[in-house]
Amino acid sequence: MSANAITGWLIVLAGALCSAGGRVALGQVEYSVTVDLPPEYKAAEPVIRANIEAAARAWSDFVDAKPCRVEITLHLDRAASSGRGSGRSAVSVRLGDEKHAGLLVSEQGWAGMMRTGKDPNGEKADLEVIFEPDYFKTLWWDPRPDLRTDRVPSGKLDAYSVVLHEFGHALAFNGWMDPKTGQIPGEFVSSYDRHVRYDGKNFFFVGPQAVKLWGKPIPLARTNNNYHHVCETPTGRDALLKVDLMNGIVMQYGQRYYITLLDLAILHDCGIPMKPIKDTRTAKDDNPVRPAERASAASAGRAGATRNR
Repeated sequence: MSANAITGWLIVLAGALCSAGGRVALGQVEYSVTVDLPPEYKAAEPVIRANIEAAARAWSDFVDAKPCRVEITLHLDRAASSGRGSGRSAVSVRLGDEKHAGLLVSEQGWAGMMRTGKDPNGEKADLEVIFEPDYFKTLWWDPRPDLRTDRVPSGKLDAYSVVLHEFGHALAFNGWMDPKTGQIPGEFVSSYDRHVRYDGKNFFFVGPQAVKLWGKPIPLARTNNNYHHVCETPTGRDALLKVDLMNGIVMQYGQRYYITLLDLAILHDCGIPMKPIKDTRTAKDDNPVRPAERASAASAGRAGATRNR
C-alpha cells in the first residue's frame, strides 16, 4: 500500500475539521464513574475509577465531540459474558435520518451523546462495564493510568487495556447481526453493521476508510469471538490484527494495548466525527495496527505532515 493510502483520510479529515472551526476544547466530555464492588476492593476504588475514566477519555479525545457528561458504572456479575466481561452503551439512538438497505441506522448511545451533546438516557448510567468476579481478579489496575509507564505484571492483564477494549464496543464495535447467518432480525441496523458483509462463512468489515487503510476487507472474528472484533485467523498479513486492541483472539498477560489507526478508521466509517489523526507508521512500514496519535494543530494544516519518516 502506498504512502498516500492513508493521506486521503487523514489530511482531508484534518482539513475539514480545521476549516470547520478547529479543535474541540479539552474537557468538553466529562465523566462520572461509579463502581459497585465487594468490600475487599474498597481501597482500590480510586485507582479503578481513574483507569476507567482514563480509558473512556482515550477514545473521546479522538472524537470531535459536543459538550456532554457521561455516566459510567462498573460491577461484577457471575453471569458476565463469556466468563470474562463486557462493555456497552445503555441505549442506542437513531443516526439522523440515515437508512441502509431499507433499515433504520442506529449508533451507540455514547457516540450519539458526543455527536449531539444530548443525553438519551436521562438520569440513568450511559455506559456499563461488567466483569465476572474471577476474571476481575486477573486484572492489574495501573497506579498511573495517565502515564501508562509502569510495568504490567507478567501474570496479569492490563485492566486499562481491557476496559479500553470494552469501551470500543460501547462506542462503535457493536451490532445486531445473527452471528451464524449474518441476518438482521429487526428493522434497525447499527452504524457498524451497515459496513459488515457476510459471505456465507466469514464476516468482513468493508467500510471505505478502513479498507483503504488495510488494503482489503478486514476479516472479523467468528470462531473464537463474534464479528464485533477484528481477526478470525491470525495467519499471513492478518496476523497483524492479533495485536489490535479490538482483536477477537486473545489479550496477552503483561501487555498493554492501544487504540490503533485501524480502530479509528472503523470509527470514521461508523460516522463518528473525528479530530485530526497523525499517521504513526514509518515510511517503510504500512502496518495500520499501530497506536494512534492526535495530530498537532500545525501538522493538521500542512499536507503530508501526518507521515512520519
